Order: sequence, then C-alpha cells, then structure tokens
Amino acid sequence: MTEKTEEQIERKWYSMGCTSQQKELRVRDNARRYGLEAFVPLTYNVKSKGGQKYRALVPAISQLIFIKGTLEEVKDYIQHAQYIVFIRRSTFSNKEEYLTVPTKAMEDFIAVTENNEEHVTYFRPEEIALQEGDRIRIKDGLYDGREGVIMRIKGKRNKHLVVQIPGVLVAAVELKPEMIEMIDGKGTMEEGSLLRKRSGHRPGRGEEERVRPSKDVNKDKKLLMEMARRLLFEIPDKYQQENEYYLLLSELRRCRDRLKTFKGFTAATEAELALPMYLAAVKLNDGIPEAETRLRNAIETLKDSSKLKAQCIEYLEKTKGENL
Repeated sequence: MTEKTEEQIERKWYSMGCTSQQKELRVRDNARRYGLEAFVPLTYNVKSKGGQKYRALVPAISQLIFIKGTLEEVKDYIQHAQYIVFIRRSTFSNKEEYLTVPTKAMEDFIAVTENNEEHVTYFRPEEIALQEGDRIRIKDGLYDGREGVIMRIKGKRNKHLVVQIPGVLVAAVELKPEMIEMIDGKGTMEEGSLLRKRSGHRPGRGEEERVRPSKDVNKDKKLLMEMARRLLFEIPDKYQQENEYYLLLSELRRCRDRLKTFKGFTAATEAELALPMYLAAVKLNDGIPEAETRLRNAIETLKDSSKLKAQCIEYLEKTKGENL
C-alpha cells in the first residue's frame, strides 16, 4: 500500500475557480454539504429588478472560492462537484504548485470580512500599492486577536485595517479608532470595540415596505422557486445564521409578495405558481394552510401523466414536518 505524502494528508485552504459565472455561492454550499470548509468573500451591490432597487450580497470576485481540506479530499470533491471547479495554480513558482493560503492569513481574512460586508473594500493585489504601515492587533470584542496593517488608502477618508490573502485578494476594512493594540508595543488606542456584533438586526429592513405587483410573472416565479428550494433544501443548518441567508430570506418574502395577486390561466401555469408560493410559505412559516390548499387544488387539475404533478406531490412529501 502506497504511503500518503504530507501534502495529501495536510488540510489546507486552496484557492479554487469555477467555470460557471454567478455560481460561486452554489459551489460554496455544495462543498460544505460535501463536508469541506468553504468561503466566498461577499460584498453589497445595488441591483434593480422590475424598476425596484434593492441591496444584495454578491461575490466580491467572480469565479473565486476558497475550500479547505486535504489535497485528496479536494480532488475527490472536484470529481463529484455539481459544477466544474478547479484548483488554481500558483503564479509565484516555477513548479506546478497549487495556490494555497496560509491558515492564519485565511482565518484573519474571514474573521475580519465575513460579518462586516458594508465596510469592506476589495482589491486585486495589482490594484493597490501596499505601503508599510503599523501592524495592529484587535484587542477584545468579536475579532479578538486578529492582526493586520493599519494604513490610509488613496481616495479613502479614514484609516483602514488591511488584511490580505497573499497574491489573491486584499480587503480594506474602515476602522473606528477603538480597542486597537499596536503589535510593536506602542500601546493601545482608546477603549471600546473595533468591530461590534450587529445589534440583532438582519438584512431586509425594507420587508415591511409596500411591494408592487410583479412586472414579469414568469421570471419571478422561477426566481421564487429557485430561492425557496435553496433555502429549504440546500443550505445546511449551521450556515443559517449568516447575513447572506437572512438577505436571501428577505428577498424570498419580497418576491412572494410580488406574486400574491396572480393566478394561472391554465392548470399548468396555476400549478407552476402555486408550487413556489407554497414552498415560500413553508420557509417563511406564513400562510401555509392557504398555500397548501391552493397547491392541492392545482394538483387535482393536472393529468396523472404530468411531470409537473409528480413534482408538486414530491415537494409536498418533502415538506411534511417543515413548519407544518
């Protein structure tokens, strides 16, 4: 039996790429379900849909995912991945080496950026000239012990804590001058908390706003189906406290509300609407009896040979016990 090398058994953070655009979060969730740690840097973007603007958490860098595991585990995942993914090669070596990230650098990067998306600016290494700055350590609070460089960035008013994934990505987090310890022993800045936990509020402040009826029912019903299915069946329980999850939940509600006044003209179009509306009701735990009755009535009008009928029945079975 061939003895495994240290590279094969050591768990590392690998810089991964995917060939499908806008699938980074799907790849991340897929890798997590496979049993690996995975991370995608996120940032807020303002998007527009049906003339309405909303904020959405989106990948900061297209087609970039970080996955932690042994080389054997990561390669095995690649063989079974839902989308085509690959390990990026290092551009700093003449050898055919994979691009990995030191564990400490990755942990600091994740800790500082993961729940602070509103105040993070991302740069490619070639987009920013990093000058020497004072190294600091965050003392106490949510990110106790995390290290980085404090510096002023051209075009930015305040000083920033800079953390980086060497050769891949740089994140600049706007600082509040509180509870920062100088690593070289120069002392601490005034007490307080550098990065505080959010006050319990989750994304989706506009949930109570009046939502206008959908201007594109077909598009919205497909979107509702995709979001409801993902929230119900694809995101593991331990990741249901992340900002992205709550933002997706908020958008699910808004999309459901845009479709509330619509009915299908045929048996099929009514079932296509009733199914995602039911799944959304289950996930939101809101209006389930009415949504289930609507779906069951739609099922009754479909032919027994209909694939849509089988799909509706399948999801009814899947959601038994889900908030019912």
